[in-house]
Amino acid sequence: MDKGFGNPILLRWIDYGKCIGCGICSSVCEFIHEGTPYIRLYDVGGGLIKPISCFHCAKAPCVEVCPTKAMRRDESGAVYVDVSRCIGCMACLYACPYGIPELDVVTKTSMKCDLCRKLRGEGLEPACSAMCPTKAIVISTPQFVFDEAKKRALAKIIGAVTSFGRPI
Repeated sequence: MDKGFGNPILLRWIDYGKCIGCGICSSVCEFIHEGTPYIRLYDVGGGLIKPISCFHCAKAPCVEVCPTKAMRRDESGAVYVDVSRCIGCMACLYACPYGIPELDVVTKTSMKCDLCRKLRGEGLEPACSAMCPTKAIVISTPQFVFDEAKKRALAKIIGAVTSFGRPI
């Protein structure tokens, strides 16, 4: 698999069709970040449990509205918080369509997923994708992510068509 680490841009995609809601992504994130998981699971109804975390948007509203430029991108395109610049105004939370940034009650600064910036700096894969047992979390180059999404969609189509007993 083309991991894409060290390339200029990374994308994260969560294949909710493959996700089993096991919580390993959240648990490993909580462990890596000393008690604070930046990917969290929610019951979306009927016992269906799925994770959500920062999407590191191409046009990230949190980055655009931050008055101190504390929300910024690293060399791989991941959005992170420079806590030395953050004033805790929460403009990023209000701008985020997913409500991802949160306020750290101790430091009074914004906090959110940074795609395991420290691990990536050591040449390692972000913890959530590395530990996902179903490989539902894919973090890689845009082309790899797009190709993987298309392959998985095609596999679903083939599976659906062949389940009716008709050859394609």
